[in-house]
Amino acid sequence: MKIHAEELLAFLAVAEAEGVGRGARMLQRSQPTVSERLRALQLNLGEPLYQRSGRGIKLTAAGESLLPYARRLRESLEEVESWSARRQNLQEGSLRIAATNTVANYFLMEHLARFRSAYPSIQLQLKTGPLPDALSLGSWDLLFTEEQIVADHLPQHMEQEAWREDELVAILPRDHPWVQEGRQSARWEEILQQPIVWREAHSGIRRRVEAAIAHAGLCARYSVEVTGVEALRDAVAAGLGIGFASVEALDKVRWPLASLRLEPPRGLFWTLFLIRPQTDFQSRAVRVFLQLLFSEEKHPIEGTRTDS
Repeated sequence: MKIHAEELLAFLAVAEAEGVGRGARMLQRSQPTVSERLRALQLNLGEPLYQRSGRGIKLTAAGESLLPYARRLRESLEEVESWSARRQNLQEGSLRIAATNTVANYFLMEHLARFRSAYPSIQLQLKTGPLPDALSLGSWDLLFTEEQIVADHLPQHMEQEAWREDELVAILPRDHPWVQEGRQSARWEEILQQPIVWREAHSGIRRRVEAAIAHAGLCARYSVEVTGVEALRDAVAAGLGIGFASVEALDKVRWPLASLRLEPPRGLFWTLFLIRPQTDFQSRAVRVFLQLLFSEEKHPIEGTRTDS
């Protein structure tokens, strides 16, 4: 025996309207359709639920007993419809984002603030910091990384794409001799003769710089290592060495530091990646945030999307 919701709702409408025809009009269905649903319901239950009475109907004992269940079903369905409407209107829901510190601080916060202002009922969860290999990618709606994730490690319902490109530059105190000389760029051979302030080993910027130095056939020197962007800024400002940072990040924070282009004349660039659910698996909150994100992007790039 399998009872369908449409059959119970048809029974409820007929019972409350005290007639099959009137019940069909309430449901905006044809009378034959409603009559068929009532026949199927009574067949499944194995006993009659109503009897003809003049131009209307009268419930049997079984029909009276079934009536409160049908009403609770209608109430539950109305609650589901209300819940769905709140989700569609972004009056309820959540958005879970994981991002590295650099991406979160300098590329996401403004977008998140605008989203939060427009949809205050959506619960935001933001995880910042290094994204360990053991991180469950499927536990997050969106992930922003400084390096590409191996496609085989992506959950089946998620895809990866190059999100944006930014230039990396050397940063140094404004009283550094190179700055005083008015220099605009520096070659790796020159940089490596200076003390260098490195970010922690899992920093995407550090890995990109190390790869460029290795590609040039040179060996990096490890003079000073700090953890975090603020520590890098303070160490460079104190004169401990030359550091490396993102151009867009520097534009936003306005550090009291100078910058030089690397690998002139082309410069050194890095790519940030976005991991997101495939379209059919995106929640309403994810879709709206992505629309906001890409509509406000100044430097999006056409990257390679990597499906799992």
